[in-house]
Parts: sequence; structure tokens; C-alpha cells
Amino acid sequence: MKVFISVDMEGISGLVRWADVATRGIDYPRNRRLMTEDVNAAVEGALAGGATEVVVEENHGVEDLCNLLMDEIHPDCRVVRGAGRPGATTMAALDASVGVVLLVGHHGRAGSFPGIMAHTISYGGFKLVRLAGEPIGEADFFALRAGELGVPVGMISGDQVVAAQVAAICPWVEQAIVKEALGNQAGNCLAPVRARGLIEAAARRAVERARAGALGLYRGVVPPYHLEVELRDAIADDMRRNVTSLAGFSIVDDRTIAVEAPDMALAFRRVAYLGYADRPGVTRH
Repeated sequence: MKVFISVDMEGISGLVRWADVATRGIDYPRNRRLMTEDVNAAVEGALAGGATEVVVEENHGVEDLCNLLMDEIHPDCRVVRGAGRPGATTMAALDASVGVVLLVGHHGRAGSFPGIMAHTISYGGFKLVRLAGEPIGEADFFALRAGELGVPVGMISGDQVVAAQVAAICPWVEQAIVKEALGNQAGNCLAPVRARGLIEAAARRAVERARAGALGLYRGVVPPYHLEVELRDAIADDMRRNVTSLAGFSIVDDRTIAVEAPDMALAFRRVAYLGYADRPGVTRH
């Protein structure tokens, strides 16, 4: 069975503040190692559960999506990294050949409190992202895209907020709660070595259950998809010019842009584009 692991950084063991996941942070080099070790635990668990192939895809949007330590990554996986990927950007390697999706180090959706570093795609730019009128997060995008392809989401690791949000749409999901969110930049954290044990065990169970056909699919919203991205600041003139020149986008009000897409791959790409659509003349996405 082929296993797809999406790794983000905000939900990694021991990390609680924005400086922990940004290049300028005093502990960023060390935190890259913590991220790599959480992934390695998931890979080890997946292999123990019967995976024959493991593909890890980086989802954390700093350093051009290159944050894992490649000289320390588990030798029995491949890693998709770097900017400019085709398809659904950070879901580029997720296709119908995958048997199960594991979400490692993910975080709660924008607007969550508590919820360690909770956001949806853009840290500072997006106040809220809604799908069919309801707030969604990055894990929702992954679950919907996986469901379109006939692939279950089998595991989530992070704080209790993201675990509950994923379990609400995928009640079969295995959970590795590595920290308790006390606020948006505060948490009660397990020691990373102990957290990695939880991640490994959850990944193993998820793959075992996927092989047994015991996991479901999330298809809670039917395409075409209608999303709204509420920005923290008023729409800049350059963004207004860019989005009004493109199909699939419309301006709702001074802070909200609507996005239409026939599938979740394009929906994710279009929403992500709004994180940099304020650059003059930039319309490629």
C-alpha cells in the first residue's frame, strides 16, 4: 500500500509560537529537526502497518516549502518539496494510487481558539476561509481532495483542536494529540520523544485499518465548490486588478473574495493564490 504523508510545522511536537516555525526564530534549526523526527515516526509506523511505499510532501510555507532535514529523513520514504509544484500545490503527490493519507503536524483552521498557530493557508493575510458558508482549514482541503480520489484520511497529529476538527468530518481517523492548546501561541506539550511514540502508533493503526478497508471517505461537500476568503485588510488595488482579470474569482466586498472551482485541486490552488495576489501583475496560479 502506498501511503501519503502531508507534513506541516505548526502542529509539530513542542512548537507553540510563530517564531518556532519561521526562519527568524532562534530555535528554527532545532525545530526543523523536531519536524523531521515527527515525520520519521509516522514513516516508521506506516511501514510497520504494512506500507510498501511512503511519499512525504512538505506543506509548510516558508523557505520555498523546504524545511525537512533531508540528511536525517527516514531512508525508506521519498519527499516532495520546493515551490512551483503542479496540480494542487502541496497536494501534488496525492493521487488515486495512494491507499491512505496521514496528516502530520497540522493545525486548526483560521478563527480557532484555542488552537496553536491556527490559520488557513495564509498566516497574516486570511482572517477566515469558508466553504459553502462554513469555516474550513487546511485539513479540510486535504480530506476533500482525498475523498475526490477515493482515498481516506487515516491519521492526524497536532493539538486537540485540529484533532477534533478532523475527527468531526472523518470520525474514523486515528489521533496523535501531541500538545494541548492553551491559546493561539501557548500549549501544554508532551516531550517530543514521547509524542513520537504516539505518532508512530497512530500511523501504524491507520495503515493497518486502511489495508483492512476499515476507513471511510470524506465527501461532505459536493463540487463545484464555492469558497469565500475573508482578508484581514482591505483588498489592495493590485489584488483587485489581478483577480478581476481572472475566471473563478469575484469580489464580494472590500475584504472578501469569492472563489469557484470544479474540484478541490483547483480550489486549493486558487485560494492559495490569494495569499500573493497583491503583487502587481501576478495572475499565474
